[in-house]
Amino acid sequence: MAKSILLAQLPPLIQAKLISLKRRLHDRLAGGFDPYPPPPARVELSPSNLISENYRRASQALSWSAAGDGNPQAWQRVARAKLAELLGVSSEVDHPVTLYREGGALADGMSGSRIYLRSEVTGDIALGLVWKQADRGTAPPPIMICLQGHNAGMHLSWGETRMPADPLKIAAGLDYGRQAAEHGYLAVCVEQAGFGERREQRLARRSTHPCYDAAHHALLLGRTLLGRRIDDVRAVLNWLDQGNLDMPFDRSRVHIVGNSAGGETGLYAGAIDTRITGVIASGCVGRYQETIGRRATCPDTVIPGILNWFENDDVLGLCAPRPLLVVSGHADHIYPFDEAKRTVELAHPVYRAYGAGSMIRALPGPGGHRFYPDIAWPAFLSLLEGADSEVASGSAEVSGPT
Repeated sequence: MAKSILLAQLPPLIQAKLISLKRRLHDRLAGGFDPYPPPPARVELSPSNLISENYRRASQALSWSAAGDGNPQAWQRVARAKLAELLGVSSEVDHPVTLYREGGALADGMSGSRIYLRSEVTGDIALGLVWKQADRGTAPPPIMICLQGHNAGMHLSWGETRMPADPLKIAAGLDYGRQAAEHGYLAVCVEQAGFGERREQRLARRSTHPCYDAAHHALLLGRTLLGRRIDDVRAVLNWLDQGNLDMPFDRSRVHIVGNSAGGETGLYAGAIDTRITGVIASGCVGRYQETIGRRATCPDTVIPGILNWFENDDVLGLCAPRPLLVVSGHADHIYPFDEAKRTVELAHPVYRAYGAGSMIRALPGPGGHRFYPDIAWPAFLSLLEGADSEVASGSAEVSGPT
């Protein structure tokens, strides 16, 4: 207390400089600066102190585990409606119009198009299409919707470099639009709100984090940024359904892939809209209580009130019986593989209730938080082959579109 009194007698500017110097020294020598008095014994003041207890008390009233061995389709109807409500997705998404389109050749014998859509619900949307020229008589290609996470933008999906870190990220496997095209897909790369070309540009004072402004402003309207991104995907699906492409595609095979925030949007879009017939969810699966509920997190991962109704395994269950591949690195600092695997195991009962237990799978990557193309693509194509066999035999019943 005496030191505080002596310091208070100095001019304010000198006080500020001395405290700043003390903070820098503590940060460097002690690994942190804590100017506050230690709390009395048994006093716990951190806001997260009761978080585990609060998680334990959360009711998860619509979880499949609470529904027991009920009808999975009936559970999905109710659960899907509640999840849509919590996300703040629009009850109806319009059919966007095409504002601009241009095409051109890409590397490796691929072609591409840049397209801009206008949706009255979600705003203008930027797309990039990537495909390999097919031989005459080849069957129409399936669609793979590609979603980047917290990166420079969708251009990474087709291997274009615009920012300093882009070459390293492409080398690490984030060009999954180009990868999808190599596997025979027509890749539809969607620029997510907050990233790349859809980064915030109009606000005079912007957050340094690409999601904060859009996420917090959406909350003022009772929506989530994740819900808006899902609406973008739904709008693109509507645009595809309208026949706006000048090339044929297989409408029965519309799949989605993403890593991190891209995988999250893809997973939840698959849970909400069953026109998506297969999902690769990379670096984004884990129970809320054990992942984002225990660390600093981006607001685009938070769904207000979700634990009152569901855990993350229930979102996976809403994708049943469609093929769902979950990939996470053993050393992923957000969604480690052990937690992703546990979440998939908890979602298995819904898939088994459909007779489609083999349609959901978790695979590990050897490193951290990244996309693993050498693991993801062979495993997903294998899942699709199994799904085709189940549909042919009639052993898996697939829900209709929402």
